[in-house]
Amino acid sequence: MLSGHFENCYGLKLFNLPNINFSRCNKAMIYAPNGVMKSSLAKVFDDISKGAETSDRIFRDAVSSYSLTHYTSQYVFSSANAATTLTPTDRIYVVNTFTDSFEFTKETVSTLLADETTRNEYNVLMAQFSGEIRQIEDKLRTLTGLTKPQIKGKIIADLGLDNTSDWTDIFEKIHELIENRQVLDYLNDCTYSELFNDKVLAVYSKREFVSSIEEYIENLNTLLENNPILSDGFTDRNAETLGKELAKHNLFNAQHTIHLKDGITVIHSLDEWKAAVDKQLERIYTTPQLSTVFQKLKKLLTANENVSRLRDIIISHREIIPALRDINALKIQTWLDCFSKLDNPFADYYGRISQYTIQIRALYEQAAAQSARWQAVVNEFNRRFRVPFEVQIENKANFLLKDEAPNLSFKYTRGVTAQQSATLKKDDLMGSLSTGEKRALYLLYILFDLERIRQQASAGSGQFLIIADDIADSFDYKNKYAIIEYLNDLGNTSGIDLLILTHNFDFYRTVKLRLGVNRSNCFIAQRDEEGVTSVTEFKYQKDFFKNVVISGIKDGNITNDEKKKLLISSIPFYRNLCEYSEMDTGPTSRYAKLTCFLHLKTEPLDTQSTRVSDLWNLVSPFLNGVSFSGVDENYYSAIIRIANLCVADNTDEVLLDNKLVIAIATRLLTEKFMQNIITANGQICIDASSNQTREWYKQAEPFLTSEQKAIIEEVNLITPESIHLNSFMFEPLIDISDWALKELFIKVEGL
Repeated sequence: MLSGHFENCYGLKLFNLPNINFSRCNKAMIYAPNGVMKSSLAKVFDDISKGAETSDRIFRDAVSSYSLTHYTSQYVFSSANAATTLTPTDRIYVVNTFTDSFEFTKETVSTLLADETTRNEYNVLMAQFSGEIRQIEDKLRTLTGLTKPQIKGKIIADLGLDNTSDWTDIFEKIHELIENRQVLDYLNDCTYSELFNDKVLAVYSKREFVSSIEEYIENLNTLLENNPILSDGFTDRNAETLGKELAKHNLFNAQHTIHLKDGITVIHSLDEWKAAVDKQLERIYTTPQLSTVFQKLKKLLTANENVSRLRDIIISHREIIPALRDINALKIQTWLDCFSKLDNPFADYYGRISQYTIQIRALYEQAAAQSARWQAVVNEFNRRFRVPFEVQIENKANFLLKDEAPNLSFKYTRGVTAQQSATLKKDDLMGSLSTGEKRALYLLYILFDLERIRQQASAGSGQFLIIADDIADSFDYKNKYAIIEYLNDLGNTSGIDLLILTHNFDFYRTVKLRLGVNRSNCFIAQRDEEGVTSVTEFKYQKDFFKNVVISGIKDGNITNDEKKKLLISSIPFYRNLCEYSEMDTGPTSRYAKLTCFLHLKTEPLDTQSTRVSDLWNLVSPFLNGVSFSGVDENYYSAIIRIANLCVADNTDEVLLDNKLVIAIATRLLTEKFMQNIITANGQICIDASSNQTREWYKQAEPFLTSEQKAIIEEVNLITPESIHLNSFMFEPLIDISDWALKELFIKVEGL
């Protein structure tokens, strides 16, 4: 059950939604011409679902209020009550026509997730894993001088990992590299942030700095060639490392000695070894070849505090200079040094992280297997909709285990024999799609929401109301029918009530037929001249002419005004049949004679002299030649009288036959008025071969007042589409409000 009362809600001045009985049929439809109520009503429902306040965007001072009842749920609001507390509801969901910006809702993401047991296991593992990572990050923050948010990203970039990498990938890479770690003592006296901050990196990239480093290394290698201890293959770092190994293995304590390559020098102790190495380094560093370049490097490192710190490091540790030739390699060695200095050995951390990784991957595989129902949404979209892209879900496990939205990618394809394809993200794809294709993409995201609701409704979570506002607007016919298929699926889901709003009469009739909507749940909305909107049962759900007009006159017994009204309203229909089925459309054809009942003519029939029986005789061949047996009278007098009766009819019901008669009578009265004006001003008024109302208007225009011109221009605007129905397509006539046609008839009659 659904009913409501609305005042000053987004243009709805006053609107009562009649009781819709969803217990007999869980689907209902409202056909509403553009601008009457459709989007306004959908916006109110959207506000209710989100717990947002409703207003009137034009008349801002007006009090906006509504009271809505859906089964036992009641939603009440008034902008006059400042104390009103609104809460969102998941029982109402609105599918809007279209919006350029759309993402997955939080509710949908939470429902898409894997089952609770799997998620709980995952959360426990991730808590343990995260605890390990926090300890590591805390230590790395101290060792590097970086902030915690910087650390992970810097490691991923420096190790050359993919942007999507995580800590498990980092540990695998460190494990791969750490066996080849170089022990660099200068890293004990400096941090990552001192060696690789933005200011220092800017110096590293300067051409003068790079050339100075190259010159320094070249000169150093030259000096090492003839050194008695060092060489380009046995550098100061090798000498230092060897000294540590000699001490470690007590070589000199065993009375061993080292003879240098000069054939003279003999080393008897560790102190002699260190002194000999330092002496040779001092000798090398003080040579003009190196000292000149070294001074140049120091001069480049005086710009600011950050750069000055690098200068101090180089002065204290000249051995770092060759490493500055390859900054990327130095970054890796710096990270390996940091991981070697964690509170526990790296191998211990790696073992635990590996176990977590194995268990987490197992849960990912389990979660991915549970994604079948969401993959089915994508599969159904790909199957049903004709679009130039195929949808794929990339992060099935992540969106099931974490609070992440499904990461969709779109394979865009063109061509058949020489096919081209590219995989794009949503925002990149949007710029290449037509309006209809964008709407289809928008609908894909909506389908995930609807699937969530279907899942909850099927599980017995209560009654849900889905409002679809012109859901198929701008779609081609294949995609329009795909939408109808999906609406049918929704309508067949227990626990879901479906309210469809549309301004497209063809879509309205198709949905009514395909979804089997009960006649009592099919409505039409109209707005009167005061802005009051009303909704009534829509009678014309199938073939109006067959079921209403022909059914009422086929016996030829045209005895009263009601039957005469139906006969008159059938003229455009039978005139079309003559136009399409008969070869003769000349000046005396049946088509031309029927035209004399729609326009004021003298040939081949005089409109003002014709009788109702003359009209019957022209349409009777389509009704098995049944003879006229009713009450005959002058046609022109009859239509004016009946039109006045239709104008006086104050029922809210939409009556197409009334509208047709009013439209035809309005035009006949208009032409009669213009004929009088033309002849009264000494001109000849003759039948026009086409567009007679407009032709006579041009002729009469010089003699008309501005008010008369405005009325006749309105006739020219409204009545042609209303009268000349094109093969059963009477949507323009439905869209025109009753009061608009009645008001126009009264204006013309007043001329």
